[in-house]
Amino acid sequence: MATTQQTPALVDTRPQFLGHPAGLFLLFMVEMWERFSYYGMRALLVLYLTSPTSGMRKPPAGAMDGFNPGPGWADADASKLYGWYTGLAYLLPVIGGIIADKLIGTHRSMLVGGVLIMAGHIALAVSGLGTLATSAMGMSVFVFGLALIVLGTGHFKPSVSVMVGQLYPEGDPRRDGAFSIFYMGINMGAFLCAFVCGTLGEKVGWHWGFGSAAVGMFLGLAMYMIGKPLFLRGIGDGPKDVANFSPLFLVSGLGLSAGFAMLFHIGALRGFETLLSPAVVITLGVLVLGLATWFVAIQRPIDRGPVASIFIFMMFNAFFWLAFEQAGSSMTLFTDRYTDAKIGSWNVPTTWFQSVNPAIIFIFAPLFAALWTGLGRRRMNPSQPLKISMGLILLGIGFVVLVMGARTIQVGPGGPEDVIRKAAIWFILGAYFFHTMGELCLSPTGLSYVTKAAPVRFVSLLMGIWFISSFIANLSGGLIAAQTERLEKGEIKLPWNLGQGTGSVQADFFTLFVVTSIGAGILILVLTPILKKLMRHPDD
Repeated sequence: MATTQQTPALVDTRPQFLGHPAGLFLLFMVEMWERFSYYGMRALLVLYLTSPTSGMRKPPAGAMDGFNPGPGWADADASKLYGWYTGLAYLLPVIGGIIADKLIGTHRSMLVGGVLIMAGHIALAVSGLGTLATSAMGMSVFVFGLALIVLGTGHFKPSVSVMVGQLYPEGDPRRDGAFSIFYMGINMGAFLCAFVCGTLGEKVGWHWGFGSAAVGMFLGLAMYMIGKPLFLRGIGDGPKDVANFSPLFLVSGLGLSAGFAMLFHIGALRGFETLLSPAVVITLGVLVLGLATWFVAIQRPIDRGPVASIFIFMMFNAFFWLAFEQAGSSMTLFTDRYTDAKIGSWNVPTTWFQSVNPAIIFIFAPLFAALWTGLGRRRMNPSQPLKISMGLILLGIGFVVLVMGARTIQVGPGGPEDVIRKAAIWFILGAYFFHTMGELCLSPTGLSYVTKAAPVRFVSLLMGIWFISSFIANLSGGLIAAQTERLEKGEIKLPWNLGQGTGSVQADFFTLFVVTSIGAGILILVLTPILKKLMRHPDD
């Protein structure tokens, strides 16, 4: 079987910068622009879909009402689409990584992904031109664009990360530091996008925001094509004995996206939700549990415990992200409708709150890295179960802050359009702070644990399965966020009733994530002695 060609011997001859190959910083910039486009669109998606077809809940300053209409989707439908979109963005890289490794190489795969992503954002922008903005065909063009972005992300996301690793020979001590630098590129793109895409989308027009994301992806591709011959010679090249299939994957991505949009246009996807009935979900859960048990059983005795611990940690990882990803759906709508976002006389755009998380990561990630290193030297570094527990509990505390804010809301009989008193801005900022602290405890350590605990021959497979847990979490998070309207209508009853007297069910809804997050954190804390016995290195 052909494999991707690498030439580590060339690394020493390439230009260096700050003790690393200069190609690292080129990939940093490419990833920054790709994340700029992804998170820029993500910040706008639910706001755009739920914006009424005439007028706005919160028109831009100085603009007349009706300046920025949207398709007027129900909150539930918008949250479901958000869940599918973000979930598939984590699932398809598993397939994209295999394609890159076995068929076209990471360089070509990244180009295919970048072009598809850029084309997707262009389609989103075009869907708002002329009569398309208010027609069923325009919405189908919008779905076509989303499909292109998801498929493009499947090619792009695994390829750029692998190329970072290809810059360094095996055992190079600079590798961990390189990924830390690269991780900052992700967060820089996520930080900047709201100020450009978000501002244009909210204040000028939704499709201007979507179009600006295409510009970001174009800049990333242009920088890469110019810099590749200079800084990434021999990195990411495809298998030498296999034909160049990249044009085929580019055309097939366009075709698959067009086919999906056509099915949406004719209404063929309307019955798809029946596949997600409780009975089906339970059946799939039992099937997944059975497969995981079988996979553990076929391992060598020495590997069974570590592999079992990976699957258990994946489950808790999913609990974390299904709550954390409320940031782009239910928390965004809460910020838009129920939060007093004024600082003085200035109203902070809703999308700008999406930059709070990466900003906090910029400040605290180096401190956390130094903390873990310092504790490790003193043999006091928390074990992996303890770090997961800390992450989940901090996430739950963030939702406690959000519940406190929700309880200050007063809503009149007109519902979301009749808010008498909104929550203070500090509640949403406090929630994002604790959520990010939890992310810094849990996120950077998960994939690292898989590489240390997995049997060598199954590392790639278990890495892929780890990303599948993120797919399940993001999809589940969107589907759960879709239930807020049913709560408001009284169709769903929760065991608690914290919103009484406020006219809002927001407090009840966010309490759900307090219970699941802190509950899961306490559970893994209780299980820690057992999990340590399963782990290959109990102190990891």
